[in-house]
Amino acid sequence: MSDDATSTDDTPIKNLRVSEWTPVAHEDMNLRAYRAAIVAFVVAVVGGLLAALSYWNSWADTWLGVGLALALGGIGFGLVSWSKYLDLDDHVVQMREPLHTTVQEQHDLEEEIEMTKNTVGRRKLLVGLLGGSFASLAVGFVGPIGSLGPKPQGERNSTGWSAGRRVVTNDSVPIQLSTGQFDQLTTAFPEGFVGRDDSQIVLLRMHPDILSEQTVAQGAIDGWVAYSKVCTHAGCSVGLFGIDTREPDVVRQLVCPCHQSVFDPTDAARPVGGPAPRPLPQLSLGVDDEGYLIANGDFERPVGPISWTEGWTGGWTGQDQ
Repeated sequence: MSDDATSTDDTPIKNLRVSEWTPVAHEDMNLRAYRAAIVAFVVAVVGGLLAALSYWNSWADTWLGVGLALALGGIGFGLVSWSKYLDLDDHVVQMREPLHTTVQEQHDLEEEIEMTKNTVGRRKLLVGLLGGSFASLAVGFVGPIGSLGPKPQGERNSTGWSAGRRVVTNDSVPIQLSTGQFDQLTTAFPEGFVGRDDSQIVLLRMHPDILSEQTVAQGAIDGWVAYSKVCTHAGCSVGLFGIDTREPDVVRQLVCPCHQSVFDPTDAARPVGGPAPRPLPQLSLGVDDEGYLIANGDFERPVGPISWTEGWTGGWTGQDQ
């Protein structure tokens, strides 16, 4: 027997199947959309809090991404569900008519606006959760935005080098003054700061007789000379050292492979080719009581490319003084 059949005495059969388009079914659909919006906004709040906790507790970046995804996805899904609850998914076509309204139409509009206010205003839970979702999303983004960092306030004027700090290799092995062959390049760091980008140096040992007076005056010792490895053009690593032995002169050059900036290591790393605007900062070297190379202090000027402020205030004009 079909669901819409009746008994022989014309008494309707109970529990008739309700069409999905009946007012009862439509009310159920609205209720489901309402509940879905609540769940979505709760998920968004949890996601924002998870993103904030992940950032401040240095959890894996994966959890930060998951939290932000939940916050954004929850807000989006919640708004869509809320619109379905408010019957905002109906497709309506209005024919073009003269742009004027009757008194009755104005009255109908006022009633519609009032009904909408009453409908939304009664759902304080949804409104509160929506506000909480946006608030948690904002909190979740505080960490990533804060990671952009404040405006530099002198950090470029200091590296890991200081007076008396030993010069060590990538393996934290100190370097003795009496070791090393001529015309060999080594990447070195201050002891305790191995791997710090702004503190890496190119360390060379050349015959003392070929070094310029300025190079010696700025801290070369027994042929050892150290320059910042950060190129003054775009901040790449100056890691190539070449020697041209063709007559009439032997040419030694430090080369940045990124944009082919060339520096003369025998003359205070003076730029002799490419786009680099100024020499590589030189590190003044000394020797401790045990015969190991040490720094006499930090670099006398910022490493890498100069900033607009440094150039404008006259800190560096592109020429050595």
